[in-house]
Amino acid sequence: MRLFGKKRSYLNKDSLREVIEETRWIYRHTRAYKKAIISYVLLGLLTTAFSMIVALASKELVNSIVYLKTIEGYGGSRIMSTGIIVVLLSVGNILLGAFVGRYSAKINLRINNELRAEVYETFMNTDWQSLQEFHSGDLLSRINTDVTTVANSVLGWVPTLVIKGSLFLSSLVIILIYDPTMAFFALLSAPVTLLIAKPFVGKMRRFSRDMRDISAEMTAFHEESLQNAQNIKAFNLVDTFLVKLHSVQEKFYNVSMDYHRFSILNSSLLSAVGMVVSYLCFGWGAYRLWMGKIDFGTMVLFIQLAGYLSSALTALIKLVPSAIECTVAAHRIMTIFDLPAENIDERNEVEAVKRSMQPISICMKDLNFSYQNRSLVLNDLQLQVAPHEMIAIVGPSGSGKTTLFRIMLGLLSPTEGSASVHVGEKTFALSPSTRTLFSYVPQDNIIFSGTIAEMLRQVRPDATDEQLYNALRIACAEDFVRKLPDGLYCRMRERGSSLSLGQNQRLSIARAILADAPILLLDEVTSALDLQTERKVLQNIASLQNKTCIISTHRPSVLSLCDTVYRIRNTKFEVLPEEELKQMQKTAPA
Repeated sequence: MRLFGKKRSYLNKDSLREVIEETRWIYRHTRAYKKAIISYVLLGLLTTAFSMIVALASKELVNSIVYLKTIEGYGGSRIMSTGIIVVLLSVGNILLGAFVGRYSAKINLRINNELRAEVYETFMNTDWQSLQEFHSGDLLSRINTDVTTVANSVLGWVPTLVIKGSLFLSSLVIILIYDPTMAFFALLSAPVTLLIAKPFVGKMRRFSRDMRDISAEMTAFHEESLQNAQNIKAFNLVDTFLVKLHSVQEKFYNVSMDYHRFSILNSSLLSAVGMVVSYLCFGWGAYRLWMGKIDFGTMVLFIQLAGYLSSALTALIKLVPSAIECTVAAHRIMTIFDLPAENIDERNEVEAVKRSMQPISICMKDLNFSYQNRSLVLNDLQLQVAPHEMIAIVGPSGSGKTTLFRIMLGLLSPTEGSASVHVGEKTFALSPSTRTLFSYVPQDNIIFSGTIAEMLRQVRPDATDEQLYNALRIACAEDFVRKLPDGLYCRMRERGSSLSLGQNQRLSIARAILADAPILLLDEVTSALDLQTERKVLQNIASLQNKTCIISTHRPSVLSLCDTVYRIRNTKFEVLPEEELKQMQKTAPA
């Protein structure tokens, strides 16, 4: 593995510009903790002062013991008083260090939590289509691992630079006062270390990126496998996924070993430099002691200060790899922050219109849609949905029914044409702001873990138990919920795995009804229900006042309940001809 090169530069101007921008981003997002960080730095400086005082007091104590004489100032009382001072200062330093550690953890946790909340909020408010470019496991890695790295760095960069820098300088000043030559030996490691570290910096940044990418890939694989454990078992794919796991692990192993080999070489070179400098300092101190130029106490002082210098310089050098790791993590988070956010400028106005209970209609004109330069999914779509109408949309799988629902929900924007809702005299383009007008029940019946009551109250936190049961009654779910051990407060497993598909579908419908939005979007939501239950659920929904209902379905039994039936076929959207509608209804099971 090549680490040095005459012509190749691993940290070019563009990379340096990225590092600077990433560093600015980190401190812009932690500005609220400026006072706490300054307090931490001041406490760290106080700890440094204690360390210097302890070192000087230790010198006096050693000299008092070695030169125990009857001369004034070197009696037993001097030893006792100096010893007490050293012990008290040492205990004080320990207590102060413990307090600083506790204070540091408190700040770190606050920054971690708030930054993670900010990143999570950004994820949730990012344009949906842009977010689909990322695997959920990758996003999970960014919100956990990367945020933790950035949060830790806030107390690891400037504070460490100031605290360890002050320790280094104060130790150096004291050594200079006693022996300038010793100070020269102590400083010798700095330029050598910088010369050794310089070629590693760019390489280190690349390795850090590779490590985070492969870690995100591992997280994504584990998350996807665990979420789909039932299907993996059902399709007898356990061995296949184990092979894939070993492949990902092998990739992780290779990247990790390259990174560790690089880190070991780097740290070994730096340790060797530190060791040589330490021996030079010790040898010079021993020589000066032998020549009678310094006393034993000064020798002890030199040893302590040399240790401080070495530890401070090591800490300052370690800032480089930690800074690189942090800027790489910040870059991964910034990638999400740079994605376009959803436009919710009209949300308050739409909420006010919603509360007015005015009739709402949907209008789409000349609408075309395609996913990122692919062929058209919807072509020249014309749709008018009147208030309180129940319509059905039929078509083969993949024809664009779910895509149309996503446009209505403001998750997608038309490639061409217009899509809007009309409320009285007001018109709003379909967008994230108008999403509050819709209650959506997706095909996969998303059920969150927790109790049934908690899941239902997500859309209406102030709902009473009676209101919950009323929504369950409309969705034909009341009977089975009452039979559960704890009724409404029965705890469900992740993704509703403790219930049947039909029960999950009815709970999803009940949640949408409880949300009390004027427009219901039902996307293949009765596919797991028997015909009698399906018909009863849809009749109950049709009887609701001031509700517009749009259903996508493959089941002809639904169509007789609808005012209008549309068909999507070959990207075209049209009203289903009466003859075809009757033919479909004839083929429907009784």
